[in-house]
Amino acid sequence: MEQIYQMEYRGLNLFDEISTVELAIDEEGQTIHIFDIGQVVSPIFNFDVSAYELSEGFYKMADILRHKRILTNQQPGSELTLSEWLIANNAYFYIPQKRIKKYAQGSIIEIVDRTKEQTLFYDYVQRI
Repeated sequence: MEQIYQMEYRGLNLFDEISTVELAIDEEGQTIHIFDIGQVVSPIFNFDVSAYELSEGFYKMADILRHKRILTNQQPGSELTLSEWLIANNAYFYIPQKRIKKYAQGSIIEIVDRTKEQTLFYDYVQRI
């Protein structure tokens, strides 16, 4: 993770208040790290299927990143769909209560043992 750049995204949290999310983007690793204290883009738990799923806020943010051609290796003139963009990239969510969730290949898992996950962004790990 040598070339990571950071940016901010603003969106509505669960209480319809504007909050800021910090992003660290690793283009080489095709990974986005999300520090989300305000729960703007964090996964939500779906009780019907007893699993986490991506939130509407995340889809909105991902679509903006896709249109800005962040984390894309596509040729000029071609356009990835949002689904293709999501499949090609991974996301780590760093959220309150010292929790880290990983989105990869369509599923969300909680990282329990941080020592086994080599691609975490330790600036965010230290802050949660």
